[in-house]
Amino acid sequence: MKVLFKKEGIGNQWLVDMVKDMNAKLPGKIELRDNKVIFPENIARGTCSYHQLSERLDLCIFNLAFNTPLWIERTATEDSRYYSMHINCSPSEISHFAEGKESKIGGTVNSSIFWSASDLSSSFKIEKGQTFQAIIIYMSNEFLQEALGEETAQKSSIENGKNLCHLNDTITMRHLTEQKHFISRSLQTGIGRLKYELVQEILNFDKKSSISEMFLLKVNILKIFALFIKRVANKSSRDETSGRHCDASRILEIKKIIDENAGSEPMSLDELAKNAAMSKTKLKTKFKEIVGTTTYQYYLDVKMEKARSILEDCPIPISDVAYELGFKSTSHFSQAFKKHYGVSPKSVASKN
Repeated sequence: MKVLFKKEGIGNQWLVDMVKDMNAKLPGKIELRDNKVIFPENIARGTCSYHQLSERLDLCIFNLAFNTPLWIERTATEDSRYYSMHINCSPSEISHFAEGKESKIGGTVNSSIFWSASDLSSSFKIEKGQTFQAIIIYMSNEFLQEALGEETAQKSSIENGKNLCHLNDTITMRHLTEQKHFISRSLQTGIGRLKYELVQEILNFDKKSSISEMFLLKVNILKIFALFIKRVANKSSRDETSGRHCDASRILEIKKIIDENAGSEPMSLDELAKNAAMSKTKLKTKFKEIVGTTTYQYYLDVKMEKARSILEDCPIPISDVAYELGFKSTSHFSQAFKKHYGVSPKSVASKN
């Protein structure tokens, strides 16, 4: 049985709508009392509770053993109004679907974090007899931007490297907002283990919801988010650095090809892009970023340098130089040479 809900933003209306949909499709009366979903025994045993921690942050806690199969789907919003962090610690694997792809989350190996934007539909399928243990944290765009901004300020004061901090922050924000979704399977090792332990505390949260308990709940949520951001920042920074080194290596190889061949045969951007294993657009962008000039201008500079070297060292006709360097005509070569150096090739050659 598939149950649909649409969460428009921070708030519990989605939960109200989901309970209504479940009551219309499932046998038995499901109730919503004080933001807690009460299931009849024939559907599920355990607890499902909603908590709004601020105007920009809320979460839902699931600790349920299902006695009937259920497929729960969150339909997409029109734009990216918020982000969700689904942390699954179910003892057995749960099928998760996003963008038409199935992933296994939960279980001993796959305890994981699923991150997604609200404009992406996602769903999870729970089989009869499976236990579903998870927390889903929802945060507004404003919360995410503010949290990353504060992290940047802290990094700046600790590392005293504002440019680096700003770069890490930008990379992290891009990683979190540009990707529709990704899964991080890090809950059993390293800082992931700490996240896992914090989630277990939240799953066993005292449902009385006193002020002190709610404060501790929010602290744990913020700790989990901070650890998650730290992991994303470290990984995306490493990926970015690795990608830059790889790009730089390929661009320097293209520069070498131009150095060696610019004076002997015509070269097309298509050929250079193929050699670099890049698109033409990326090649042009990266070449200018790394070398400091466009591919065409660098190619022309090398040709002009070769032309000047030949004219200064060898008493040969200008027409032969033009032909050797691949120019269509002597006049075309002369115009390009004068534009580049401010003098005609004849004036350089006459000095010999």
